[in-house]
Amino acid sequence: MEQPKTEAILRMLVMLSSGVRYSISELSERFSITERTVYRDLNTIENAGFVLNRSEGLYSLQLCSKEAKIVNTLLHFSEEEAYLLYKAMDMVKGGAPVSDRLVRKLNVLYDFRALSKISLKPEIVTVRVINEAIIRKKQVRLCNYRSSNSETISDRIVEPFEFLPEYSAVWCFDLLDNVCKQFKISRLDEVEDVDSDWLHEDLHRVPFVDVFRMSGLEAIDTVHVELTLKAANLLREEFPLSEPFLNVKDNSIDTEKKNLKYLLSISVADFHGIGRFILGLPGEVNVIGPESFKCFLKKNKQKDL
Repeated sequence: MEQPKTEAILRMLVMLSSGVRYSISELSERFSITERTVYRDLNTIENAGFVLNRSEGLYSLQLCSKEAKIVNTLLHFSEEEAYLLYKAMDMVKGGAPVSDRLVRKLNVLYDFRALSKISLKPEIVTVRVINEAIIRKKQVRLCNYRSSNSETISDRIVEPFEFLPEYSAVWCFDLLDNVCKQFKISRLDEVEDVDSDWLHEDLHRVPFVDVFRMSGLEAIDTVHVELTLKAANLLREEFPLSEPFLNVKDNSIDTEKKNLKYLLSISVADFHGIGRFILGLPGEVNVIGPESFKCFLKKNKQKDL
C-alpha cells in the first residue's frame, strides 16, 4: 500500500539528505511506490528548489550539514504547524528569494488543500486578505472600523500598501480624507474587496512613526523627561526602540544606587503615545519640556488617553 504522497516525499527528502545514495528501485521498494512515481517525485523535489546529485544511477540530496539538519527537523512539524508556517512565509512582502524557496518546499511537503478546514483566528484571515490586496494593488473596504481619534464606527475605503512589522496594523491611503493613515487590524470586523485598482499609488508614503508607535507627517516636537529606574525598565520593555535614546543622568554605573535617574530626549509624532505612558506611571517620570507637552499632560491628566 502506497503512503500518502506528502509523507512519502517528506521521508524521501530525509533519506536522501542522510549522505547515503539510493537507486530508483531502492526508493520504490522503501516507499511501496512504482519506479515511475519515484521519478515523478524526484522531479517534484527538484522543481521545489532542492538540488539532487545523480551518479551511476544513485541519488542523494546536495546539502551541507546544516541544511540536512533542517530537513530532518521538518519531521517535527505537524500539518497544522506547517500550514501556519506556509501562511507566514507567504505573507512576506516583496517575494524575497529565501521566502519563495521555503514556500515552494512547504508546498511540496504538505498538501494544504487537505487542511482547508483548519480554524484560523479572524485577524490572521484579515491580514491575509489585506496582503493579497497589496500584492494585487487593489482597494478594500475596512468594515466597521472603530476609530479612537474620531470616536466613530464606520466603513473605510482604502488602498493598503504596507504592514507594520508585527502585522498589528497596516498603512493605507484613505480615500475619504485623501491622506495616508495607520489602521489597526484589531479595530475592524472584516475586509471586503471592492474590485477597484489603486488610484493614488504615487501618494503611498509611510509617515514619520515614533517609538511609541504614533505617526504623523513629521515629528511635532522633541520631548525631554527624567525617569526612575523602574520607569526606564518599563519603557525598554514596552517600547524597545526607545533604548538608544535613554541615558543615565549622571553617567553612573552603580546599579545599587537607589536614586538612579535616566534622561530621555526623543522626537514624537503625537503627544498621546508618550503621554499615555507617563500618565500610567505617576511619580516615576519628571517632564522637563517642552511647555506644550506639559500643557497636554495637565489637560489630559483626568482623561483616559
